[in-house]
Amino acid sequence: MKNLFDPSRLPVQAAVGLSVLGFGLIVLGWNGAASYDLTPRQFPFLLSGGIAGLGVVLVGLTMALVNEMRRSTTAILAKLEQVADRSAEAAGPTVVPGSGPAVVAGRTTYHLPTCRLVVERDDLQTMSPDDASGRGLAPCRICDAAQVAG
Repeated sequence: MKNLFDPSRLPVQAAVGLSVLGFGLIVLGWNGAASYDLTPRQFPFLLSGGIAGLGVVLVGLTMALVNEMRRSTTAILAKLEQVADRSAEAAGPTVVPGSGPAVVAGRTTYHLPTCRLVVERDDLQTMSPDDASGRGLAPCRICDAAQVAG
């Protein structure tokens, strides 16, 4: 059984709570308006219960929609990352052995293979410094990867 107060479920619980509160306000407004026969006496209940309740329901539904969009976007990005990793593995290294120095490509920078930022990672692609620059990657400032390109 899942924990009822799991922090990851809080946005969904808040959205449901707001929707229930909004429907409750609508019922109270309806009940109050039903006790009067004259339309001008029913308007305060319509405004305070009906419109306010509808607004709270809409806020709750919007919260639920935004939460679902965030969840699905996170899932899609995780799948895209897996596809990118698999295609990089399938492509293999782009450096021809004996053709010169090699660098390790990160997301926005390229590093020397001995750089402390990438030494433990084996999921990154190896390439020539020219290829890394051609892809728009900047040299790492920590390992001074620009020295192999120049």
